[in-house]
Amino acid sequence: MKLATSEQMREIDRVSIEERGIDAFGLMLAAGRAVAQDVAESFPTGSVVVICGKGNNGGDGFVAAKLLADNGWRVSVLCAEPPADDAGPARKAWDQLPDDVSIVRIGEVGSLRDFIGSFDVAIDAIFGTGTKGRPRAPWHNVISELNAAHVPVFAVDIPSGLDPDTGEAETAVVAYRTITIGLAKIGMVKERGPELCGGIRVEPIHFPKDLLENVAGKSETLTAHEAAALLPRRPRAGHKGTFGLLVIAAGSAPMPGAAVLAGIGALRGGCGLVRMHTPDAVRSVVAPNLPEALLANHAAGENFLLPLGGSGWLMVLEKAKAIALGPGIGRHPETACFVREVLETVQLPTVLDADALTLVAHAPEMQKLLGRRHVLTPHPGELATLMGTTTDEIQGHRWGWAREAARRFNCTVLLKGFGTLIAQPDGTVTHSGAGNTAWARGGAGDVLTGLIGSLLAQGMAPPEAAKLGAFVHGMAADIYVRESSPRGALTREVAEKIPAAFRELEKIQSAEFNS
Repeated sequence: MKLATSEQMREIDRVSIEERGIDAFGLMLAAGRAVAQDVAESFPTGSVVVICGKGNNGGDGFVAAKLLADNGWRVSVLCAEPPADDAGPARKAWDQLPDDVSIVRIGEVGSLRDFIGSFDVAIDAIFGTGTKGRPRAPWHNVISELNAAHVPVFAVDIPSGLDPDTGEAETAVVAYRTITIGLAKIGMVKERGPELCGGIRVEPIHFPKDLLENVAGKSETLTAHEAAALLPRRPRAGHKGTFGLLVIAAGSAPMPGAAVLAGIGALRGGCGLVRMHTPDAVRSVVAPNLPEALLANHAAGENFLLPLGGSGWLMVLEKAKAIALGPGIGRHPETACFVREVLETVQLPTVLDADALTLVAHAPEMQKLLGRRHVLTPHPGELATLMGTTTDEIQGHRWGWAREAARRFNCTVLLKGFGTLIAQPDGTVTHSGAGNTAWARGGAGDVLTGLIGSLLAQGMAPPEAAKLGAFVHGMAADIYVRESSPRGALTREVAEKIPAAFRELEKIQSAEFNS
């Protein structure tokens, strides 16, 4: 799903009205109707306070207030003043408010918190995407009191106070759900956007389809329907060879579990075979915990992966379709030699994680070997090392740094963390919003490495494997928390929900195929 800037949405609005002849009030009616419908679907009846500014966002709120009142809701409109433009669509919506909608001025209310808290639901129709920076008086206080009232808030287009382009916010509405009009705004998935927007529903209303589809830019967010469309074919007559062999080079004496978790991610990811290349010290841990996996015949030393060279390495790679490299391998100098050997000699799609990334970060000659067949999966600290900056700098500008890393290394870069990003060399950045703190523990990245490697082994291109892997990985955590708390979750327990995540996407895929 494409993401738009505030300027792009203003241009879509202008072209729709001035060049395509679409009635501005008709657009407002459609937006307000979408908001009222979403509220009514979530809460069949009750009372609602609609907090309206004097612009078009407020006009959307007036429309929603009228429609909810017409359907039996007790409705109050809380505002500072009527719409400024006597001839504009917002004023027309104001004039159509029915008599049973109570109009309350902000200055007339003693305790805003108590007043708002007396309603079942609130609608935030204060600002649209045209307002940035700290909310001016009296709205700064209104927003603070709205958040303190602890009622479900439905935000119209974007939570008031949230910057639609940067995702930054000093004081902003914390929404239960955001009904965004036309296209989702890029700030909704950046920085504080995800925590402020709640659930997001995109309503294209009456904007011309071609204007929405042809938005310039390379920012997008992945939906479940789009993830379902990425699922690789799964022929009924397929066998283990059909679904590919993945070689995983992982683990060391201090971190044998990294190899096990990467193997679990790979096996749950659907490839036909997994061959584990691990040090001798790790084999005794891997064998009983991954009975479905093959063990490479040419194991390395005790704490690092030696370059095998010659026939030994060829035997490890025999029939392999992809490689997953890095979880728990350590940073011994000979391990660095092994990583270099893989990059120099192996032409298979490869996902690099953890220690492999750190070794590459300290070896410019290895960085030159990266290319389109590679997927890098750094967390913010690892990306900071790769890019020669700080973790705080990465976290403060995640989109820009992910995009720059993909361009610099000419490969797909998946930046882990809250709001996982998948960047490509052409500048496209995809946001994957699935997931929660069930994955906030050691080993989560190892599972993701195995999962992406598994998708590569099944024939997916690196960008698509990274996108689908990230979404399924996050979705598994979302399924886990439906049944249990994210507190105390074990990494392998969350990984066991990966097939359930695939099943949900398969249902979507099947429904769309049969529709």
